[in-house]
Amino acid sequence: MSKNLATVQHIYSCFAQGDVPGILTQLADNVTFFNGADPQVAPSGGTFKGKDGVLQFFMALGSTTQTINFQPSNFKEEGNQVINDVQHDGMNSSTGKSFSVKASFVWTFNEAGQVIDWKGTGDFGSFNAAFMN
Repeated sequence: MSKNLATVQHIYSCFAQGDVPGILTQLADNVTFFNGADPQVAPSGGTFKGKDGVLQFFMALGSTTQTINFQPSNFKEEGNQVINDVQHDGMNSSTGKSFSVKASFVWTFNEAGQVIDWKGTGDFGSFNAAFMN
């Protein structure tokens, strides 16, 4: 297993444990996170810059949703990137509406082995709908 793939696996382990500080240690200071959810309706959607921005992303995600299933799969590496699929099922904590997202995550690394860019794209329709009354 490459160092970058091991880092992504470690980040998923931290996520499963709710260890956001553990995730942040794997990121470059100038990291950019992009979540394909609509930022007009989902506070965890859109672009987040820097470690403070990523912390805001995880705080928004954690305070508005309950995860029932989070399953990363189909890992592959291309140059300085790790790409994988994710199935994320859960519920909006306020509306009680459920969501099921099939997404592709792309993790990009710098020379030091830190994540400098993360993109989560896919079908976020049910996620967005879970935030609408």
